[in-house]
Parts: sequence; structure tokens; C-alpha cells
Amino acid sequence: MTKTTRSLAEPIYDLIGVGFGPANLALSIAMEEEGQGASRLFLEARESPAWHPGMLLEESQIQISVLKDLATLRNPQSRYTFLNYLHEKGRLYEFLNLRDLCPTRYEFDDYLGWVAQSQNRHVRYGREVMAIEPLTQGYRVDLLRVVSTRQDTGEIEERLARNVVLATGGVPALPEGMAIQRGGRVIHTSDFLTRMRQDFPDRSAPHRFVVVGSGQSGGELFSYLLDHYPNAEIVAAIRRFAYKPCDDSDFTNEIFFADRVDWLYNLPAEKRRRVLAETGEVNYAVVDRPLIQRIYRQLYKEKVEGRTRARIQPYAELVALDETSDEIVSRFVDLMTDEPFEIEADAVILATGYRWPSDHPLLSGLAPYLVANEEGAAGYQIERDYRVKADKGFEPGVYLQGFSERRHGPSETVLSLLAIRARDIVQSLAKASASREASTESVAVAAAS
Repeated sequence: MTKTTRSLAEPIYDLIGVGFGPANLALSIAMEEEGQGASRLFLEARESPAWHPGMLLEESQIQISVLKDLATLRNPQSRYTFLNYLHEKGRLYEFLNLRDLCPTRYEFDDYLGWVAQSQNRHVRYGREVMAIEPLTQGYRVDLLRVVSTRQDTGEIEERLARNVVLATGGVPALPEGMAIQRGGRVIHTSDFLTRMRQDFPDRSAPHRFVVVGSGQSGGELFSYLLDHYPNAEIVAAIRRFAYKPCDDSDFTNEIFFADRVDWLYNLPAEKRRRVLAETGEVNYAVVDRPLIQRIYRQLYKEKVEGRTRARIQPYAELVALDETSDEIVSRFVDLMTDEPFEIEADAVILATGYRWPSDHPLLSGLAPYLVANEEGAAGYQIERDYRVKADKGFEPGVYLQGFSERRHGPSETVLSLLAIRARDIVQSLAKASASREASTESVAVAAAS
């Protein structure tokens, strides 16, 4: 089918957002409550709201308090808080009676869908953004053209915006030289449940699985497979001696305070890197202590029953995957002995996390106007208000959500400060709008005189 281009007869939006996950959802409701009437539209490639559908495991909980939802830290009186969601759903008392402020992922996903439904008129689902282009006027760029493909018809649509914000989520991080082939035997966590239901529907069969990854997702999937595939052989391949618990102690957890973002951003690069290294175990290659205990009990139960179908393989570094029509061979190096070894399986699950490159591919058309990273890393300079620094004469604001952990700290890629980040962006948009109006008025006065 030939794709046709359609320039939509719609207004010039103050903001077009790419992606409609939690980050841009928090931004949309912040604009509703504090945006002073600024117009907005969000374009989402999925056909409906979805939050990590591949990891909506039964009983799996989120790792932060529900008070760090889409709105509470910015505006505790907002109608979009998780507590108001519970109230409207008729579950507030029962939830409080659980004495646990960390809900299941399933319930938090339902909360996100509840908020998203209220924003339906501000979002177009089934739109994959293909390009963001500058509209030039002499030496100036005043507007941006956002080009998207409508998934159901293949039609290309164009919209104009004064500002854009990208919140497209991370890109699956794969070991060097490895790729995921469509229909193959390598599965990333982002697609776990879908692929397991599709490729391994018989849970009683003697499947063979390898889970690669030392972090929370790897631990969750190892535990899930132990429970749901009772006859499968399962190996958890980790680079450490054992699963290491997350450092969620009181003082360390202050790295997620809003004022720590200002502090981190203003530190010299070398000192900021030191802080990020010291606090890395709040996020990376660590597992919640209750999950570690659960896995230990699961493996102990296997021993009591005289079964040896599941094990943790420590100090295992994945170096290659060789796939055939019948199986996949994982090639590892033992980091203690430097000896290679292999594990044959029906599927390899990569719980290897995500990458968040600030040189986002959708910004390639704007690259000539954007300022490169000043600290030697790839990508662009991202300012404190999450706006990409641009050359003089480039008027539109280009904002990134989730892509500036290097400057803004570990809260960038998690839920903790979504509401505060949304407020910062809304305030930045308002400041830019006021500056633009003042400039227009001064030009008009000068012309009249």
C-alpha cells in the first residue's frame, strides 16, 4: 500500500510529546493543572496505554512507594494521585490494610491506565513518530514539524509544534555483538510474557531456559520460571558470586530527593561520576532482599524434593549465542577460572536492562542546531530543565525525559521523581512562552516607532 502524506488542519501545538508512558502522562496532567492553558498532544506508537507489558508478572511489586506516583510530590491535592485512584475504585481501606505502600505492577499499571483514560483527547494512539524536522525562517527556526505514521492505514501525518518532548523509554541493552531476531530463541525482558505465552504455552513440558542478568528483573524471571514451569530446567547466569541486595537504606535513598537533582547537576563532572558510582546499587545489578529470600526458599524446596533442575551459575559472563532451529547454545566465560563453558537451552532470556542514549535517533534532523555533550560522552547537552541546549536562533524547546542520568542522577530512569520533573518542564515551557511573547511585543513596538 502506498503511503500518502496528510498535513493535518490542526492548530500549532505548544507541545507535542512523543510517547505516552508514565513520564509524558505525568507531564500531561501537570500541564492540565499548571500549564496555563498551553495546548498539548501526545503521539504513542502502541494502540492503547501499556506499561512494561512483558513484565506484568503475578504478584510482582513496584519498588517505590505509591506516594511517588504521577502527581503527589508535585501536588498532593491532585485528582490524579494513586490514593484518589484507590478511592474511586473503592479499594482505599483494603489497600491501607495491607500495610504496604508498594502495590503490584498489575495494580500500578491499572492506575496508569486510569489516568491515561482521562487524557484521551490529548493523545493519538497508533502513531509512530518517524521524524522531527525544523521549519526555518531565514536564519531562525521557529517551529518543528513532527512526522508520524498512522499504524492502521500507513498514512503519514504532519503536525506543527513550538516544543517537543521525547519520552520513548529505554532501548533494550544487549551484550556486545548480540541481537534479537524476530521469532528467534533470544528473549529480552521487555517482551518476556508475550514470547513465553506464544513460544512456550505448555508449562508442564520439560523446557530448558537460561536467564542472564544479576538484577531485579533477572531475579524476578528466574523465580517466575521456577513457579510456572515446574518441569523446566532453569539456569540463572549472573556475573557476581550471588544476587546482591538493593541498597535502599534511608540515607542512600536520599539520592532520590528532588533537591539532590540540583546538587548533582551542578557538581563538576568528575565528582558527579563519583556520586553516581557510589549510589549505583540503588538501581543496577541488585535485587530486593525479599525476592532473594524467596528464590533461596524456592531452591531449597527443590533440594528437599531431590530435584536438581534449577541452579544459579555465578561468575558467568555471556560472550556468544549460537542459535539453530532446535536449540540455542549460550557460550560463557567463568570469571574466576577464565575457562569457557556452554549451556544448551530452548530459550535465553536477557535481563540485561536498557540504554538511554541522549543522541536520540529522532533528533537526527535537528542535530545541526543542537549542542554536543560537553563532557566527552556521546549525545547532547541537557540543561537543568531537561531542555536540550541549542544554538542561538533555534527557538523551539526540545526536551528529553529519562535520557540524562549522567547529569540529573539515578531518578532519571525510574518512577521516583516523575511528578517533579513534569513540573520542571511545565515551568520551563511557561518561561519560554513568556520570553517569546515579550520578544514579539518589543519587535512590534520597534516597528510602530
